[in-house]
Amino acid sequence: RFILCRYPKSWKLPVISKVTDYIYVGNLNAAYNGRTLCRNNIDSIIDMSSVAGEPGPILSLIPCTCSRGTRHSWSRLKVDISDVPSALGDGPALKQRCFEDINECINASTEKRKRVLVHCRDGFSLAPTCIIQYLMVKQNMRLIAAYELLRAKYPVNIRECHQNVLVSLERALRPGGNVDPECFKQAISRKVAWT
Repeated sequence: RFILCRYPKSWKLPVISKVTDYIYVGNLNAAYNGRTLCRNNIDSIIDMSSVAGEPGPILSLIPCTCSRGTRHSWSRLKVDISDVPSALGDGPALKQRCFEDINECINASTEKRKRVLVHCRDGFSLAPTCIIQYLMVKQNMRLIAAYELLRAKYPVNIRECHQNVLVSLERALRPGGNVDPECFKQAISRKVAWT
């Protein structure tokens, strides 16, 4: 009724899940559904829904109709990866240009005990990748541990280009590590095959 969307039906329903006390992951429609944002007490939104070569989404905010009596507003950080050359295939470009801003926004929110939603269009690859890298960089988690934490709370289907970004990050964070990060890609493949 309020949403005009040119994308597959699977993106029409708001999908959101709590990853940590203050970090949530979801899809495009969760980020534009005031009732969903209010119900989860979301304060900030990191929008990763813009993808190179694809038109931007046409969405209107569905207002919250709760009984709090005050009008809701949410701060938004729009991370536009469409201007990053080969953003989906070039892991270092994605990491260098986006991850620092994303991590700074998540830190600012969590330090104030504010909840932040990280979302992309479908919610299954890019947003989870951003949250996994945050857990690796800021909470010193290993790649597999961060992936398992997220996977236990939210359905993920991380694209190969995003897997490559995470594997490269694991190698950079742990250059002398004794675990081959390529095992991560195999672990994801096995899990996706069974779900």
